[in-house]
Amino acid sequence: MGYYKFPTPGFGRKREVDRVSDLHYLILQLDGIRAFRRVGTEAIENSFKRINSIGVWRKIKPDVEEIVYLPNTIPGLPRLIKIVMTLRRLFFTCLILMILALLIRLGFAPMLTPTIYYALLAFPILIMIAFVSVDFTIRRRVAKYEEEHPTMQSGEKEHIKAVIQELIMKLLKEIKSRGENPSNYKMKLFYKDYKGIKIIKERREKVFGIFKRKYSTYIAIPSMTS
Repeated sequence: MGYYKFPTPGFGRKREVDRVSDLHYLILQLDGIRAFRRVGTEAIENSFKRINSIGVWRKIKPDVEEIVYLPNTIPGLPRLIKIVMTLRRLFFTCLILMILALLIRLGFAPMLTPTIYYALLAFPILIMIAFVSVDFTIRRRVAKYEEEHPTMQSGEKEHIKAVIQELIMKLLKEIKSRGENPSNYKMKLFYKDYKGIKIIKERREKVFGIFKRKYSTYIAIPSMTS
């Protein structure tokens, strides 16, 4: 399974609506983790603090970390993860080199020897190709491991599901108290087994825009009548 990006309602709004935005954000992040998406936990913890539910976070933190750090337990992956992290650290260097090559090309910087100039172009490209290749290998191995262990971490996932359900109910309450339109809080979910949501679209995403994934995702909104 791959990663996804989805806009978080409330971004750019005033501070007083942060509670609603944090609830929405936590639902998305925890649903993704339940589906074995690996994300950083610091922002999640901060959101729980802002909604005064740090106790809930402490209860499920071990479950979340079991899933987030799963790749570190799969044979062969820790070494590949270190390689990816090293390549990621080189992104800023690559950006500088590409800007320098552009400045040379536009005549704003002195032309170096052809060998150095083409090296400035080639290095970032090679780094990006290496990063994508290793990252794809990691994702593929993790997906295969998950398919071979379908009941893996089922207890942890149930604990996370229960918290998501609680957050959905809180989000519904906040939306109702503010008189807001639930449609403003669309959610891209990997599971549809929650109360308090209405599925408005189901779709099968594609890899590289061509190959359909084996699973569906769901576009949902908080619903008072579901």
